[in-house]
Amino acid sequence: MKNYYLTHLLKSKSPLFSETETKLSKHFLELDKELINMTIANVSEVTGVSQTTVFNFVKKLGFSGFQEFKIALATNSTNEVRSSTYTAYSDITDSDSYYTIAQKIVSFNIDSLQGILHSLDELQLENIIKLISGSKTLHFFGQGGSSIVAYDAYHKFLRTKFLCNYIGDSHMQLSYSTKLSKDDCVFVFSHSGQSVHTISLAKVAKESGAKIIGLTGNPTSSMLDYCDEQLIVYSEESKYRTESLTSRILYLTLIDIIYSIIMFMDEGESQLTMDKIRLALKDAKTTDDYIV
Repeated sequence: MKNYYLTHLLKSKSPLFSETETKLSKHFLELDKELINMTIANVSEVTGVSQTTVFNFVKKLGFSGFQEFKIALATNSTNEVRSSTYTAYSDITDSDSYYTIAQKIVSFNIDSLQGILHSLDELQLENIIKLISGSKTLHFFGQGGSSIVAYDAYHKFLRTKFLCNYIGDSHMQLSYSTKLSKDDCVFVFSHSGQSVHTISLAKVAKESGAKIIGLTGNPTSSMLDYCDEQLIVYSEESKYRTESLTSRILYLTLIDIIYSIIMFMDEGESQLTMDKIRLALKDAKTTDDYIV
């Protein structure tokens, strides 16, 4: 059975790999769970790269050394086998009961959410927060299913101290992007990374001087060429589960993480903003006890 943990780990870090590391990554995927029983010398011999290169590679993956990497691989491999009966690795079949389908979907989503932590980098998060903190206005753009995620992010960040903007129409997005400046931070969403409109938007926004944060499931997308920071959302979808399902949950979770950090950075001002919103919406609610 393919090790989802290893696949997710390598895919999420792939934009950071050198040419040699990319080849080493492919070897790791071929070796798969055999890596658990190998020494760093074994890996060096099989892959044809030096032990130092292997060591530096696993450090780039976020581990202190090859032994720690093997422990993580073994631990997650064990968990995967134990839960495989009710995960999307075996996929949904026409013989499954409705409740079994529910179990598989929930288990798959939980596994995918846990995988986010392995792809997140603390320095990367810090850089994203700096980009946002140094901006006056935040913009959220995407097409198709990604536009839904962008709109949800816009709705969340309206609660922050920042001015926020969302435009659904692609032509209006492009037109508006020509008016951006260094005071603007743009979130661009494209799971496929192949949306021509979103790639063009990122290019125009970058040329206008805006800071760009790209969120995509495609680490090779040309959209990322125009991004100051990027978050790669990798998910393995099963037969009837497209990017509009599990991966959407992953995008929303990443936005929740960034939003929560921003709100707690300046609790006083965040609370003031929330109070103003609650006051403005007071007449639209049937009770004072509500959540914005």
